[in-house]
Amino acid sequence: MKILAIATNETPATSIAEAEAGRHHRIDYHEIARAFAGQYIDYSSTPQHRLLRRLEEPLRLDIQQAIHAARLVHRQKIDVVISLSERVGIPLSMMLDRRVRHIVFMHHAMSPIKIALMRALKVASHITTFITISPAESAGLRQLLNIAEGQIATMLTPVDLAFWQPPTTPPAADEPDHFLSLGLSYRDYPTLVRAMHELPHVRGHIRAGSTWVAHRAGYERESIPANIELKPYVHPADLREIIARSRFVVVPIRDTTQWSAGCTSVQLAQAMGKAVITTDMPGLRSYMRAGETGILTACGDVAGLQRAINFLWQNPNVAEQMGYHGRRFVQQTASIDTWLKQLGYLLQPPVPIGRTLKPLIQ
Repeated sequence: MKILAIATNETPATSIAEAEAGRHHRIDYHEIARAFAGQYIDYSSTPQHRLLRRLEEPLRLDIQQAIHAARLVHRQKIDVVISLSERVGIPLSMMLDRRVRHIVFMHHAMSPIKIALMRALKVASHITTFITISPAESAGLRQLLNIAEGQIATMLTPVDLAFWQPPTTPPAADEPDHFLSLGLSYRDYPTLVRAMHELPHVRGHIRAGSTWVAHRAGYERESIPANIELKPYVHPADLREIIARSRFVVVPIRDTTQWSAGCTSVQLAQAMGKAVITTDMPGLRSYMRAGETGILTACGDVAGLQRAINFLWQNPNVAEQMGYHGRRFVQQTASIDTWLKQLGYLLQPPVPIGRTLKPLIQ
């Protein structure tokens, strides 16, 4: 069985070597190729016309990559294609021979534009298996696209627990106590900034950056209080140490149809043994246990976010216990090795009608 994984990002040339040396977390599509004796392509290995790329970006579709992948599949007689994003999965589904099994990960499954497009193209008859990153999105997508039960599965975003783990010795106290807020995609930093105006005794660091998107953080028009420090985006090896030095992690998300936005940051925080405060989104509810591994607050609720931050700041023992439970929770639900085993289950041919993959979290 020949397998091709398609990633919708550019892999830095050093990432694989750094992962093997323990300076970078394991990369999902590289692990797929390794575990299942397959191959992967990403933006680095896909011919890109710059003008066409600019036209593709507003559509959030990777048509050039889909064309390149379809040619590769035909030329090498690939049996199974794993599209790690709907960006390439949707257009590619219309180009593949029906005999090729096509598994598509849906990261923004509830996007109204993408749902309308998938309905128009009738992609449910072209894609072998849809994989969403939360049970809520599986239920929603199945209903909206009339997908058969055995054609959709849930796999939480995986975490390399060997890389993202609490340090064995306490980190050096070379800076004042603070919490950390990180990430860029769909972040609601204005609500966090406004909340911090009322918490002068609390210090927070914001590191707005992403390997997936590049745009403003959203706080540019806000008056930044003295108790917030804006920090640059950093390499994963450095971010690991930065999370370790933080009391807890805050991941504020604005109201969006990307129900699991912020899930990676939530996962990393918990894997590092940190309590997490995040926004009550349908997808994010599956990435933590409210009251046990962290706190959920309502979208745009400045007062609610103030209370949550102040509570964990004033109760470090509670934050420490939540962090402990968070690490155990991620170990039980979302390790990259468990994720690969789930994917291996889906790759076992044939796939009988009505077969289902049980989600890790109900």
